[in-house]
Amino acid sequence: MKAKKSLEIANLIKDETFDMDPEEIRQIGYQSVDLMVDYFKNICKGPILTNKTFKQIKKLIIEPLPTNEQSPASIISECQKKIIDNSVKIGHPRLLGWIVASGTVIGTFADAIASAINQNVALSRVAMATSIELLVIEWIKEILDYDSNAAGILLSGGSMANFTALAVARNSKADYNVKTQGMNQISKNMILYVSEQVHMCIPKAANILGIGTNNIRNVKVDQDYRLDIKDLKAKIIKDQNHHRYPFAVVATAGTVNTGAIDPLNDIADICQDYNLWLHVDAAYGGFASLSKNVKKLLKGLNRANSIALDPHKWLFIPYEAGCVLVKNPTDMLDTFFMHADYLHVKTTESISNGYLDLSDYSLQLSRQFRALKIWMSLKQYGTLKYERVINQNIHLAQYLEALVEESPDFQVITPANLSIICFRYIPKDLKQKYQRMYHNKQKQINKYVNQLNQAIIEKIVKDSQILLSSTVLNGIFVLRVCVVNYRTTKQDIKDILMIVREIGQITDKKLRKKF
Repeated sequence: MKAKKSLEIANLIKDETFDMDPEEIRQIGYQSVDLMVDYFKNICKGPILTNKTFKQIKKLIIEPLPTNEQSPASIISECQKKIIDNSVKIGHPRLLGWIVASGTVIGTFADAIASAINQNVALSRVAMATSIELLVIEWIKEILDYDSNAAGILLSGGSMANFTALAVARNSKADYNVKTQGMNQISKNMILYVSEQVHMCIPKAANILGIGTNNIRNVKVDQDYRLDIKDLKAKIIKDQNHHRYPFAVVATAGTVNTGAIDPLNDIADICQDYNLWLHVDAAYGGFASLSKNVKKLLKGLNRANSIALDPHKWLFIPYEAGCVLVKNPTDMLDTFFMHADYLHVKTTESISNGYLDLSDYSLQLSRQFRALKIWMSLKQYGTLKYERVINQNIHLAQYLEALVEESPDFQVITPANLSIICFRYIPKDLKQKYQRMYHNKQKQINKYVNQLNQAIIEKIVKDSQILLSSTVLNGIFVLRVCVVNYRTTKQDIKDILMIVREIGQITDKKLRKKF
């Protein structure tokens, strides 16, 4: 009977496979490479955004779930016509609204190679991929002058890096075992201190980690939008006096709004005095450590208990590539390690060879080979080339600031910090009136100029010749430029100002009648 059953099952097995003939794979490769080369060749041309609406995009690709096979060549052709031709040109030299970088070309191919070998970088038995990630972490620590004994891991981006660091901070600083007892055993509210300019992923993390957004203290910023030391200290003392439990401070090295770098050394002193965990969100500004000109502004970064970084910003790595560093490796292990018999098979050989399972250092067990594209990019360009390109980005922002300062119809709101500058268009006659008025009489002009610049940014997005972003600083609606792009040139900066001026003049004529 048993033999008969196995025969019946054997007859059901038809040796189906997804394998392809090597020559067919090669042809797919040629077609894909041609597609990518054409994309890079034309990335500086045409509009940055598609002119289609979100509904039109969805309609363009809607189709039933495929049931039958299709040829790879036709799929790739469809990908080009529908997907690539309607995607945001992230590497366009005039896309300067978001802190998103032009990815390296070699990083593109690294992603393809990583997908081909399909490594799950979770266990030390995946030895080569694990070793490359560990090497990349060592390189990153060296760039930052961070503790050589620190632990680190690659993640999807800054949000997950910040989340991971705060999870470690919470577990490390709690006065009981959060890992085993959960947050319902807490006797005092754990208080987290952040700047008013903190990234929105921090309150998200506080929510998910059970800290609660009501237990976040938003510390005031100074006139340069840096965390105010006096207010931080005052809030810590107030919470202590009310029998709450201050446990961590989040400082920022490169805020999203203005590029401000908090006074890291002073904050580190306070954290040391009050026994608080110092976490630095350096997703944007951390790799400016590669620039000798900027590194002094990051003094104190290496004193942090943990740091969040984004290689997909100023290392120009294609998405996704985030990183978290934690000074004490034991804190990471105590937070994330969970034994599983099907994973943790310790042998004499594994112990003697110092095997390390990266899945023990974060939430993820399934982990893609992100390190390969960082490894290949750093090897191709080296730190000296990176320093020159980062300095160039910073100088381009400073160049824009100088042009704005020299213009009769623009106004600098915040000077170039790192590579971010905030400014606004203000018609020449209104600018002259504004400069002669007292503060309380400037409100009416501000109200109109805010409306004008909001209309300008809407027109910029619609025209899509350039892409800037906006924010609000002390009630002033501003245009925001962030240069994290190795394709941007001086001419692009000049053209951006010219385009904004043209849009501003046309828009002002329409709106001024109602003013």
